[in-house]
Amino acid sequence: MGRVWTYWEFDHPLGSTVRVISTPLGLEIFTEDVFNIVAAELNNEKIVLMNIHTQERYVVIEEEVVKIKTLNVTAINSLKTIVKADLINKFVHWVRTTIRPLFPRQYL
Repeated sequence: MGRVWTYWEFDHPLGSTVRVISTPLGLEIFTEDVFNIVAAELNNEKIVLMNIHTQERYVVIEEEVVKIKTLNVTAINSLKTIVKADLINKFVHWVRTTIRPLFPRQYL
């Protein structure tokens, strides 16, 4: 098992929770949270078939270490080929204006 990451939760305006980890590569968002907002019909199995790059990370959820998949902003932008670009743009803008400023440089 690799490093266990701490995640932060943010409330998205559409009523969903978005979980974020800060890695040396930048902010990464749980894939299931991205899908809940931009394309509920997507899931981890479909994303593998579409060759969208995800990271696998370990986090503690309810006192248990769990392996999750995350997407960075570049990977989220690549969803524009299958999801309306406007939805992706709004989501990425929300991340950049609401979440990104909360993380000092040393956390990115």
